[in-house]
Amino acid sequence: MAKDTKKAAAKTESKVGQNIAIFWLLILSGLGIVFIPPTMIVIFAGMIPSLVAILLNTERTGGIATMISFNLAGVIPVVGILWERGQTFSEALKILSDVYMWLAMFGGAGLAVFLTWAVPVVVFSAYELQAKANIAKLQKRRAKLIEEWGGQFVADMRDIPKAPQ
Repeated sequence: MAKDTKKAAAKTESKVGQNIAIFWLLILSGLGIVFIPPTMIVIFAGMIPSLVAILLNTERTGGIATMISFNLAGVIPVVGILWERGQTFSEALKILSDVYMWLAMFGGAGLAVFLTWAVPVVVFSAYELQAKANIAKLQKRRAKLIEEWGGQFVADMRDIPKAPQ
């Protein structure tokens, strides 16, 4: 029971933290739309992959945080270019019509997807190959022992009681 209570309390704290973060995000977005609309247009367009990740919510540990941070890392240089050229609607639309700017903004999101989905698969495959190599090496050693000690060795090993785990 105490374990369930702790989990419920942790979930409640997590929800409260998320609600506070959403509250501040809405406040800052609202102020941004009023005071710097061209920048907010570029930011909203560039953060589409993060919005999709939030809506999908795959329950992967850190997946959403990774997506948001890498996506934001791709959007910030584009916003810097907008500020350098002059913060107007025409410049914002020129930036949004440039394929390379979209590549920069979505490139960070693509890297985040690679890190959260592909890297675990690659690491698992490497560990699986290593385990198979170890199994083959142990089977070779077993064959040598059987050859050296004879078939009785295998029968004796089966008779030994296994230690409790």
